[in-house]
Amino acid sequence: MFGTLAASSPIARKVLAAAAHWHVEVKCGSADPAALQAWRDASAEHERAWDLLQRMDGQLGTLPPALALPALQAAQQRRRATARILALLVAAGGGIALGQAGLQSAPWQAWTASLRTAPGQRRHVALADGGRMELNTDSAADVDYSASHRRIRLHQGEIMITTASDPRPFLVETPHGVIRALGTRFGIRCTQGGSSVSVFEHAVEVRCAARLDAVRRVEAGQQLRFTANGAENAQAMPAHQDSWLRGMLVAADWPLQQLVQELARYRRGRLACDAGGAQRPVTGTYRLDDIDAVLESLCASHGLQVTYFTRYWATVSARAT
Repeated sequence: MFGTLAASSPIARKVLAAAAHWHVEVKCGSADPAALQAWRDASAEHERAWDLLQRMDGQLGTLPPALALPALQAAQQRRRATARILALLVAAGGGIALGQAGLQSAPWQAWTASLRTAPGQRRHVALADGGRMELNTDSAADVDYSASHRRIRLHQGEIMITTASDPRPFLVETPHGVIRALGTRFGIRCTQGGSSVSVFEHAVEVRCAARLDAVRRVEAGQQLRFTANGAENAQAMPAHQDSWLRGMLVAADWPLQQLVQELARYRRGRLACDAGGAQRPVTGTYRLDDIDAVLESLCASHGLQVTYFTRYWATVSARAT
């Protein structure tokens, strides 16, 4: 579907978002026709966005009967539908240049995602096609399966995907780009600074959000980091990349700061590393179900101390001599 609906010049993301909102209102029967027409007439860019929506109508899927729901539930359903349609608009054509914003998720999209995990929690999801998805700590995702595609929207965090045999394309979207599975098992991690994909079986294709016409292939045993505007060269995937599936974190001569940053993902609140011991090398295997116990072990074995300002605010530093 990429590249087939490209516009002659970029369409701003805020215009696409407004068009998605209007589409949902129309489908729910609550749109003011005069107000919609006024919005379309306000600029040629508005009309182009609306025209793109009409051409994609068959790919957008059905919407929930929001008007039959209580007001709060209806509003939540509409927000989710709007977010899904906006993601489809962005992925539809390489001519929609969104620059640094890429496929950026608004915070409420993560908060209202249908699949979420809290810090320290993991979750297994059986997909409708027979595939599997595992969500790591503090993650948020939505699943969108239709007659023409299988799509996962990862707003934040980390997932592991095992795809099932199915003729429909399997896509994973992050705020930074789109990953297409080529019959594979792969992991995706999404942070504010970028996304990374690690391929355990077969291969995937990666398109950065601002360059959807450029395809990067990542083979089994490789890892690729990318942002909305570009990708690094694929590297050999580090060992034990999927150890979190077993509730473990394996560090091999990591700087202490790197280890603390990883542990912080699994603990509520703020966990930081003092600059004085940040580069101290650490090797070990650590359980992820009790981060405070891991910190106690590190203190005993590496001459460290943890200062708790509150229960949810702690700093790891070298022990005072």
